[in-house]
Amino acid sequence: MLFAVATLARAELRSATDTLAHAEGSGSTSARLVRWDDLPVYRYEGVSAWRLATTLTGVAVYDVAFYQTLKKPWWSGQKSDFHVINDWWGNYAMEVDKLAHVYAGQCMARTAATSYRWSGMTRRQALFWGGMTSLATLTQVEVLDGFTRKYGFSTADYAANIVGAFFPLAQELWRPLRLVTCKMSYHPARFEPGTYDNLLEDYDRQTYWLAFDINGMLPRSARPYWPDWLGVAVGYGVKNAFASTDCLREYYLALDFDPTRLELGDGWLAEFLAPLHYLHLPAPAIRFREDGTAFFALYF
Repeated sequence: MLFAVATLARAELRSATDTLAHAEGSGSTSARLVRWDDLPVYRYEGVSAWRLATTLTGVAVYDVAFYQTLKKPWWSGQKSDFHVINDWWGNYAMEVDKLAHVYAGQCMARTAATSYRWSGMTRRQALFWGGMTSLATLTQVEVLDGFTRKYGFSTADYAANIVGAFFPLAQELWRPLRLVTCKMSYHPARFEPGTYDNLLEDYDRQTYWLAFDINGMLPRSARPYWPDWLGVAVGYGVKNAFASTDCLREYYLALDFDPTRLELGDGWLAEFLAPLHYLHLPAPAIRFREDGTAFFALYF
């Protein structure tokens, strides 16, 4: 329901513009507006009680659905007293799971913020409460993990949750961050021995990226010579995430194709392609790993 409210907000308000407020910048790295993925913009007239109530109802429904979805795969194991673990480095899934927490926190915050914006909040209010909503949902996950013998309340996971939940707000407050996007990709391959039997924990198939908007970083005089849609991304993954031996960290350098940066206007095509902004599409890449370097014509 939260997603439905966010979609309604985008559809209703997408025709308004706020380019001037975001086109300002200084120096050669002035951050231009990322056109489609910004929050809906409309004349601010204060919070609507019925819209806010609808949004909060959506948040509650989403939270219950989220819990029910994860209840069996994550919390059906042996219970324990509440315990805390400090798995900052060299532990569970070689930190790929930490990046998954950042990514999930960001996506939840953006979706919730879009709904709060629809209710009548200002941009910064919406991003703040979107971050708080995301963090509250992920805090619930960590607390329940704390009562599960297999996991435990992870201080590193919680730090990653905070980073992800408030990264969109940080991008709003500090313009250069708008030139960086957290993305992910997933190998559409069968599960292999040693991987988990659910998609969320199949970390061998997941890669997380920081994609840089090169065009936006260039001096204005040079921007016509670099395509809007072409960026550069650095990625991190792991091989044999849960194996006791032969677990290898993987580092990537790749081109980044982002069709949402094309001049698509504000019609249905822009809305349809919008989720691609947070996915790393197949692109040429170099992988650096302990057992050697590999080149890929297309890596996803």
